[in-house]
Amino acid sequence: MSETARPRLIPAPGTPGHARLVYWGFLLGLVLPGTNFIAAGSAAMARGRADPLTASHYHNQISIFAKSVIYVLTGLVFTFFLFGVLIIMAVIIWYILRVRKGMRALKVGEPPANPDSWTF
Repeated sequence: MSETARPRLIPAPGTPGHARLVYWGFLLGLVLPGTNFIAAGSAAMARGRADPLTASHYHNQISIFAKSVIYVLTGLVFTFFLFGVLIIMAVIIWYILRVRKGMRALKVGEPPANPDSWTF
């Protein structure tokens, strides 16, 4: 009896499908805390197995994650001065826009624009 190849529910690490899943994990992390940590770890582990295009998206994802942590921590420090909440709200908007921008670039098969930028 021969086994037939079954489709994978989770794309193999290092593939564009996996990079797309990481982007979705980042968005899910906005409502399910911790999911973005898992997604960032998955991107970091898969980065070495990826083709140059997918590796550039993994780099972008790790960059988005690291910068968002720094921004949120800064916002938390400034909550003492009552405007930290505004900083955190701005970070959420920045985070969503950066993830969406990366998802669009991945969809059309291009590397993300300015992955090392601290702005949009």
